[in-house]
Amino acid sequence: MVNESTWQLEQGRDGQPVERLKHLGPSFLAACRDPARGCPKGTPELPNSLTAENQLCYQHYCECVSAGAFPDDPVVRRNAAVIQDVLDTVEKLKQVELHTSLLKAVRETCVTQFNE
Repeated sequence: MVNESTWQLEQGRDGQPVERLKHLGPSFLAACRDPARGCPKGTPELPNSLTAENQLCYQHYCECVSAGAFPDDPVVRRNAAVIQDVLDTVEKLKQVELHTSLLKAVRETCVTQFNE
């Protein structure tokens, strides 16, 4: 079992790695298997990461953006459009999150000042 604060393998009295006691409940499950904790990387079956093929596609996109030129290829154009759409969506979500945080901070400040 891995200590999640130190990321070191825990060892028993015999010096052997401690195994997770899955039958004792979620607290003994790996973070990716525990629905209460979860893992940003997902699970081994459903990872939250790009496939090897998609990693190559994104790398090619980044190279084309850096060079300022894309090859005249319909597949490259389609992939670039999909990637740009995802990047635009992520940027919009970041802006919404920022605005939500700012509004929350302003509300809390106004309520605090009003109640004083």
